[in-house]
Amino acid sequence: MLNHDFYFDLKSLNERVNLLEEVVRRLSSEKPSTSDDWDNATLMQQWQISERTAARYRKAGLDSYKVGGRLYYTADQRNQFVLSGEQQPVNSDISGKEVCHG
Repeated sequence: MLNHDFYFDLKSLNERVNLLEEVVRRLSSEKPSTSDDWDNATLMQQWQISERTAARYRKAGLDSYKVGGRLYYTADQRNQFVLSGEQQPVNSDISGKEVCHG
């Protein structure tokens, strides 16, 4: 009986390993981010926008790609969106601090 349970557990473990290998293969085949690609947090920080505004920009045409569940934006995607005029400009207030009206 112990032998049977061991082989059943071994088979179950092998199936799980195969599933994990498939997930790793799928993630590896996705486009890797490069040093000039920004993740969503960097986009929000650099453009001084909220998470909701970033989502609105994506809906308005800001292209992105996902790797492992994280959103990334290439320099070309960001530049193209800015040139499209959909991004609200970043202005300076009286204190000289940049604020985004987006």
